Amino acid sequence: MKNMFVTAMIIGSLSIPPVTLAQPAAGSDLTFTVQDAPSVIFSHNNHLKKRKLKCSRCHYQYFQMAKGSYKMDMGKITKGKFCGRCHNGRASFDVRDPKNCSRCHRGSSSSIGLH
Repeated sequence: MKNMFVTAMIIGSLSIPPVTLAQPAAGSDLTFTVQDAPSVIFSHNNHLKKRKLKCSRCHYQYFQMAKGSYKMDMGKITKGKFCGRCHNGRASFDVRDPKNCSRCHRGSSSSIGLH
């Protein structure tokens, strides 16, 4: 009985199309849930169109494109990981400066968990 259940779970998971893991298309805003802080709103439009960055600048080097594939937190970001690679006061505004918190933390609803 246990083997049948495991087999059914494996077959069932293989039938889910991989597109279900994809994030919204480039240009869409992403909202990340943050524990004990307002949600983070990430604007693809601001980074791609206004800043003229390419997707490959961040994707697969610093960010995977599968939901939940990384565990971000401010400790990692302030040490130069994830968003902190550019938001360091040199390439872009510094995430360590408390005056800049509201530049990212501005949402109240959530769709993607951020740990």
